[in-house]
Amino acid sequence: MSKAKHQVGGRGNILELPSSKLAKPISYEEGIFYSTIKNNDRYTPLRPFLPRTYGFFDASDDDLKRIRTKELKVMLEKLSNLALIEQKTNNTRYFVMENLTLGMRKPCLMDIKMGRRCHDLIDDYEKKIKKIKKCKASTSWSCGFRLIGLKKFNHKTGVYERRDPEWGVSLTEEQSEDPLRIFLNNGLKNRVDIAQFFFEKLKKLRAVLRQYTGLRFYTSSLLFIYDAFSNRANLKLIDFTHSHVDIPQGEDDDGYLFGVENLIKILEKFIKENK
Repeated sequence: MSKAKHQVGGRGNILELPSSKLAKPISYEEGIFYSTIKNNDRYTPLRPFLPRTYGFFDASDDDLKRIRTKELKVMLEKLSNLALIEQKTNNTRYFVMENLTLGMRKPCLMDIKMGRRCHDLIDDYEKKIKKIKKCKASTSWSCGFRLIGLKKFNHKTGVYERRDPEWGVSLTEEQSEDPLRIFLNNGLKNRVDIAQFFFEKLKKLRAVLRQYTGLRFYTSSLLFIYDAFSNRANLKLIDFTHSHVDIPQGEDDDGYLFGVENLIKILEKFIKENK
């Protein structure tokens, strides 16, 4: 078991499993969110936009260091069902998830934090004020999204290019198109085919999200993925530690749809420019 090669965001290390799946450390709150989406038919239209999950296991760091491949395979065959996710643990809880880059020759990934609200309902006053200040100083406030990280393979140089969260925070509203433009240029040409895929996918996501009034995705992300050597691509919602499924009417909107709308506009402009 080793650290995932293509992680571009998130605080915890995602692990690659012998089964060609990933193990992602999750909080209790994120587990509850996943369980609700997966087990409540009301959210069936939303499920295709989330990574596929196979269950969870609890383990300490020492457990993971000592465990052998054979023992790990046995453990992965007996994953706990999401219905048991409410049971708390003193160890780290890992979700076993699909590897979205599996089979890609040179995966390119971009993590975009969505929405205009960076604080959660449970944050105290000082933390809330600090997060609001940070949010308003970035494209999160002006555009409804902010780059967390990206890596893309450059065909001209033969190496990966990267951008980190500090670069993302430094961008102004006038520079808000830069992450997508950089991500979709492979050093030799603009990947209009990939842009078209993301454009259509985001429009479908927008239609689905408009069905729900109580969903809030505070500080969650959209993960953009494509293969530098093919037309394979994917788009998923990720990171739900501060997400909620049943927010009372009148609670502040998270600005998620505002961010989706702006990403759609940027992609539409990009596609028209490159036809």
